[in-house]
Amino acid sequence: MKKILVLLSLILISSGCTKVQKNQIATEPQCPSCAEYCKEHPVVKEPEIPEPAKYPIDIEEEKCIKIADTSNIGMGNCALEATEAWFKEIDKNLMTLKHMLPAEKYEKIADSQKKWENYIKSEFDVNENVIFYKTGTIYYTISAGQKAYIVKERALLLKSYIQYANEP
Repeated sequence: MKKILVLLSLILISSGCTKVQKNQIATEPQCPSCAEYCKEHPVVKEPEIPEPAKYPIDIEEEKCIKIADTSNIGMGNCALEATEAWFKEIDKNLMTLKHMLPAEKYEKIADSQKKWENYIKSEFDVNENVIFYKTGTIYYTISAGQKAYIVKERALLLKSYIQYANEP
């Protein structure tokens, strides 16, 4: 233990920012050499990452929720409207990909979409059995929100495929 304390003391003393008193290390608030170093080597701040732009569907859903105020049924209905809008976005993205890609590449996406549709049916069924049929209107809202989230994720994934397909 003493060896570690002595070694630590030597390291800190050599930096010029500490004093050693009776086997205890006391750090000064800020020594001049540290302040000078900081002036010469300013701290590089992480670049601020802007929040992603909201999608029009999200904006419409937020407006709808403001109108619904605190009604659970109203907010749930807003989420269901958003779900329908995201389904339309999926259809639009699939059509765009169909026109952009060679047939053999689009077939992979079409196959994936069929599998996703089976998944979503299963997931919606689980959602309804676990959440939707519980007593209380809040569960209606939670169920609708989770459904919207799942469909939104697929729509955004397909949109990313469009962006990648457009890159040289």
